[in-house]
Amino acid sequence: MKTSQVAKRLFPCLTAILFFCAISCTSILHAQSSTDERKFRIAESYEQSGDIKNASRIYQELYEANKSQQSYFDGVVRTLTALNQPASLLPLVEEQIARFAAQSSLRLTELQALKGDVLWKTGKTAQAEETWKAATASAPALQQAFATIARSQASNRAFELAVATLLQARTRLAAPTLFSDDLSQLYGAVGNFTAGAQETLTFLRQTNNLNTAQGRIAAYLITQKGVEQTRDVLDKTAAAEPNNFLMQRLYGWFLREIKDYSRALDITQRLDNMLNAQGRELLMFAEKARQERYYEPALKAYGLVIDKGRLNPNALSAFYGYARTMESRLEDAKTAGTSLNEEELNTIISRYRAVVADYNGTPYAAESQYRIARMMLDNFKKPDAAEQEFIRLVQQYRAFPIAARGAVDLGQLYVRQNQLTKAAETFRTTLQTFARMRNECDEAEFRLAELEYFAGNLDSAQPRFSKLASNPNADIANDALERLGILDLKRTPEGEDAIKRFATAELTEKQEKLDEALAAYTTLASGIKPNQAHAVIGEQALIKAGTIEFRRKRYEAAQKLFAQGLEQFPEGTLGDVAMMNQADALALQGRKDEAIQTYTNLLARFPRSTLLQQVRQKIRKLRGDA
Repeated sequence: MKTSQVAKRLFPCLTAILFFCAISCTSILHAQSSTDERKFRIAESYEQSGDIKNASRIYQELYEANKSQQSYFDGVVRTLTALNQPASLLPLVEEQIARFAAQSSLRLTELQALKGDVLWKTGKTAQAEETWKAATASAPALQQAFATIARSQASNRAFELAVATLLQARTRLAAPTLFSDDLSQLYGAVGNFTAGAQETLTFLRQTNNLNTAQGRIAAYLITQKGVEQTRDVLDKTAAAEPNNFLMQRLYGWFLREIKDYSRALDITQRLDNMLNAQGRELLMFAEKARQERYYEPALKAYGLVIDKGRLNPNALSAFYGYARTMESRLEDAKTAGTSLNEEELNTIISRYRAVVADYNGTPYAAESQYRIARMMLDNFKKPDAAEQEFIRLVQQYRAFPIAARGAVDLGQLYVRQNQLTKAAETFRTTLQTFARMRNECDEAEFRLAELEYFAGNLDSAQPRFSKLASNPNADIANDALERLGILDLKRTPEGEDAIKRFATAELTEKQEKLDEALAAYTTLASGIKPNQAHAVIGEQALIKAGTIEFRRKRYEAAQKLFAQGLEQFPEGTLGDVAMMNQADALALQGRKDEAIQTYTNLLARFPRSTLLQQVRQKIRKLRGDA
């Protein structure tokens, strides 16, 4: 047979053999690919579940089988880093660098940055610096390349090196304002707040992003050096750019942050004029200053708005804000023990009355009418005058939410005056007139239940309290639950009698008959034994009595009552409360060491108390640590 004929006969056979070999090889490769894919997914699953050790083992197996697959290498990097094994990672990184050494690429820069990171973590800081330096020198002219190197340096707290890298990037890329936000943070980390503030301003000019700029500056203000260097930069910039709205706003914010409200007011006034804001900027400044208790600058700012005339759209807010600020200043003085100035009280009342008269029918008029009523009651101690002011509020301003608050307060005033029938009528009227004001209606319901409780009608009071307690969205629910806890003790005749006596004492206290209430509480507690089912009423009575003495600033008497509660009811449920109050009373007497010891005893005796955090804070404060 001729060779050509043999070839003709064999060719189809060879073709078939090669075809089947090709199919077989493809199947093998596909099977291998599928196997690797499954292993990769398993490694990812291990990593996500926190089993880093097993994830790393599989990633390394995959990488050894296919070193060109970047996802395998990345998995090895992540897991060995998480396992804190940088030494094991170093030869693999060098191996990858060798693969890309012939080309200047972003990938090569990333690998060099990673090598620097690994060397630094293994303590070879000089070699790490050389590696980062070489990476910077050979990096392609891409912003991302330099950012990668700087990020690697910053993650190892080599902040000075990161700064140098980004500054070199600016030169290489001919972009003098690049990386301003990154540099503002890095300069802050190394304590160069002057440069940091300058970079923040560069960032602000580029982006107009005031919120981020404020965030960067705020980070500098934790040290005096940061405040001083930042102020120097902002002072000069604000003076050089008086018409730059964003710079002036940042400067004004900074001055408020460092509590220089006097200078901040000057800047705010300039801003208000620049924007033709008609006092809106001044008004926001005043509100901020009032909230932070810087009353004089707040009053000046409100005054500047008022000076713009009654036709100004912000005049009403300023009139009300001015009076409210004066009242807040007076309240703080009262808390500090300063006697009230009647002339100033009358001035405040006059300002509120001016708002009511000139802006009748507005929410501010309603708020002013409420403040007049409260001041008559709380500051002037004139309940009859307060009653008339509350009535005027409810009758003339019932369209405003504050009228509902006033109606509840009026009912409470009647309770204090022992006009319980009038109080009940007022609370019922509140429910009918202000049905949409849920919080005030819930409180009116609570007060009606309380009146039944004070009257000794415990069976009538209990369902009312239960209804309120069953609504978790009601603000008054916790108070209702406390009442139910007391009412639950009426299961015995002795318990029911104790509850009624306790309720009478509470009503007496609410009516400011403090001597009578104190006597009622202590007498009630003296007749209750620690093993009785209603012993907790005795505990509460002594705590209430001690609190009355607190209000009178008779701290030694208060301390003795709290100590009596601990002694009389050693296994009681309110021991932690009594002990904390006892320690508070010792502290207020100047007996600091005894107070600290009592607080410490509380921590040991009541390890599950909800008061622990509060008590620890009190200890730190007495020791001068807070």
